[in-house]
Amino acid sequence: MRRSSSLFIALALILSAGPALAHYPVNLKSSHNTVSKSPILLDGTISFAVYADFAKAKEKRSVRFALKKGDELNVEYLIVDAMPTNKLKSSQLPLITITTPSGKKIVMKINERSPFYEPYGKKNYFFLSRISQGGEAGIYSITATAKTKSSAVIAIGRTETRGEYLEVGSSAGTCPAALKNEEMISEARAKQLISMSEVGAEICAAANSWLYRIGEKDGEEFMLTKDYRTNRVTVSIESGFITKVSVG
Repeated sequence: MRRSSSLFIALALILSAGPALAHYPVNLKSSHNTVSKSPILLDGTISFAVYADFAKAKEKRSVRFALKKGDELNVEYLIVDAMPTNKLKSSQLPLITITTPSGKKIVMKINERSPFYEPYGKKNYFFLSRISQGGEAGIYSITATAKTKSSAVIAIGRTETRGEYLEVGSSAGTCPAALKNEEMISEARAKQLISMSEVGAEICAAANSWLYRIGEKDGEEFMLTKDYRTNRVTVSIESGFITKVSVG
């Protein structure tokens, strides 16, 4: 699990109609080319700037983020005022598609090219599209698809505070990539939740369609049903972090 901190250089997005917002950076890699392999932002209301670079057409980059009931969905599509992306026509720029927890697709239509200057990195940017609306509870995904060599910046959330995100992998503390029709969770995959935060573990389980329950928290044991479920994890929590996990 990765935590953004003040050691990162904040991207200050200067909005023409409001105060500056600090978006902490997440750099998408070539391995983040499918939703199941993409990083998961634990709180989609916290300000993140997600960067995607493309070497050629049809390359994809994805990112996910979680919202709770009552949260707003705030996503902005930007580009840096730099070659070659700033010289591309709107029809040549990456296609940004948001998929809601219920499966609805939202294409970010490019309807502006509003310039602004970001003083921290001393760079010029353009806003291309912005979405602000009531959100759904659950995990969203965003996929950027290139049409040519280019780059894109996706700003998610607005709250200026420390943010956390999960990387996907097979090592301890990373979230396992989702498997299709996973009827039985392996012990090895389940134990990857150990050392995650309570929120991170629950979101990782949801991303994998696992049933999730807390068996013990800070020394307090909870009454649990005795049925055994091969698609459920039961976790123990101490001081906000997962210390033990079992399948069933």
